[in-house]
Amino acid sequence: MPRSSSVGELRVWEWPGEAPDALLLHGIGNYGRYWDLFADQVAGRIRLVAPDARGHGESAKPAAGYGPWDFVADAVSVMDACAMPRPLVIGHSLGGFHATALTLAHPDRVRALVLVDVGPRVEEAGSSRARRLSLGRPDRFPDDAAALAYLHQTSPGYSDAVYANRMRWVFAREGDALAWRSSKAALAHILDDSRTSSAAVWSRLREIACPVLVIRGTRSPSFAEATAREMLVTLPRAQLVELDAGHNVALDRPAELADAVLRFASEVGA
Repeated sequence: MPRSSSVGELRVWEWPGEAPDALLLHGIGNYGRYWDLFADQVAGRIRLVAPDARGHGESAKPAAGYGPWDFVADAVSVMDACAMPRPLVIGHSLGGFHATALTLAHPDRVRALVLVDVGPRVEEAGSSRARRLSLGRPDRFPDDAAALAYLHQTSPGYSDAVYANRMRWVFAREGDALAWRSSKAALAHILDDSRTSSAAVWSRLREIACPVLVIRGTRSPSFAEATAREMLVTLPRAQLVELDAGHNVALDRPAELADAVLRFASEVGA
């Protein structure tokens, strides 16, 4: 089980392990314990630290402050508090966007970058799905059965372990009812801000000099093969791994993702 701590108003989860350290940044609507299945497969071979992003999980949900540089400042605070001077930074989806912004803002603080199913262009099917699931969801469910049925309906095909993880960490109990831990208002701010801020970050991709591992789910509705191949041309030190997965690679293929990350971590060194 990971250790839990607070860094300012952020909840942070840590799985102890060997060098190098890795900072894990989850995507929109998720939570630090999203990485549980991946961490089980890593099994202490590297140290993992995963915050609940602001507006998510057990972290604070301020009324404003959901631009990429707010998330970058949070990541630096976590790195400082957890004695991570120069970690491997792994980001999925929105977390990958923030990991890219972090690398651009603080290149001396990032040993290497892993971008999981994210890039400069999000396909319309993935973009519309993210907005629908973030903003069109019911506010709460009367009981566990209703919440679990909604997860199966909107995100079918996962293992029982994934649904158990999501039932435990995506919802908070309100008596017999379950409500989302993530703030719908925060998700709306994030989605609106990303429309205006994403180009300013992704247009600087070629400035990233550290090693980059791009991981794509071959069944992802969000991240096209063409976009991934373009990133290999743009990034000076990039490599691509494609896995038989949807957008949530860490849920579909935790063992294969762990293998790819551990190989990459060995290549870049501690």
